[in-house]
Amino acid sequence: MSAVMVDHREYEQRVAGLFRHVGVPDGQAAGIAEIVVLADLRGMESHGTNFAPRYLRGLAKGELNPEPELRFVGGRGAVAVLDADNGLGYVSARAAMERAIELAADHGVGAVTVRNSNHFGMAGFYALQAADAGMIGHATTDGPPHTVAWGTRRPIVCNNPIAWAFPTATPPAVLVDTALTGVKEKIRLAAQRGESIPPDWAVDLEGRPTTDPEVALAGSLLPIGGPKGSALIVANELLSGALAGALFSFEISPALVMGADHHDRWGCGHFILALDPAAFGGTEDFRTRADDLVRALREAEPATGVERVYLPGEREWLLSEDRRKTGLPMAATTLQALDVVAQELGAPVDFAGLGAD
Repeated sequence: MSAVMVDHREYEQRVAGLFRHVGVPDGQAAGIAEIVVLADLRGMESHGTNFAPRYLRGLAKGELNPEPELRFVGGRGAVAVLDADNGLGYVSARAAMERAIELAADHGVGAVTVRNSNHFGMAGFYALQAADAGMIGHATTDGPPHTVAWGTRRPIVCNNPIAWAFPTATPPAVLVDTALTGVKEKIRLAAQRGESIPPDWAVDLEGRPTTDPEVALAGSLLPIGGPKGSALIVANELLSGALAGALFSFEISPALVMGADHHDRWGCGHFILALDPAAFGGTEDFRTRADDLVRALREAEPATGVERVYLPGEREWLLSEDRRKTGLPMAATTLQALDVVAQELGAPVDFAGLGAD
């Protein structure tokens, strides 16, 4: 698949321009573009700008609210509840973590649930918000049902990611950001490239494991680690659905994950958490001890065939740092899809010229 080298800053501005065109306020449009382009910079194309056309069509069709009125509707002490007013999760989850950080500064811990929301993309972004503030961050979400719970044949839960970020004295922060399944978007990319997928990523319509991405797209995802991953998904369903007062995955439309060209209304929930190390004994003490672990892991003897040991999120951080300097390789098909949606919307934004001399 051919790629075009683009400047990430110019690319981000043009993506933001598309969101502004469909009525998203300037600051929120820039924030959405920042997160989806960051996913591309970190090599997480499955959560990057390839998803933007579906958001844009959902906003243009009135399925999503381009100007949500974010309202805190509950909570006590170190807890807050945010109603996202059917906006994109990029907006509400970011605001939720900002509030969680404020609460943690006062109480040592801040927990915010979000209801009436939609897709929030890269979970690690919100965890990193806390790490950038010197705190430990956590984020999870539910979404459309495309995953079988352990022992079931039909999809009933989502991939409900786990994201944790830990500040260190020496960059980068340790970032654990993983879906609890193989990622649907990665399966789509494999199908586009004519590649096979691992047998523990997905099942066919009868619940049988498959390595064919086309069959997988018509079927369901499998939890990682079998019953252990399934158990974690259930826990995140309870945090994002029951605790947040949002819909469970099985109550959300599966249209988007089944190949729809636009994001319809989900009504999903998120759970956002910030912990202030200062309340547990000292921020610098924590960072120093975190660095001790980082150093021990990096100095550990590599296994046979392993060149060096990387910390969670380190490869992605190194990749993003390099791409910020040398350019961001974007799939030509993604740029073409953005041009198509720009033409559909009548937006004066062009992606064909990106990367041209």
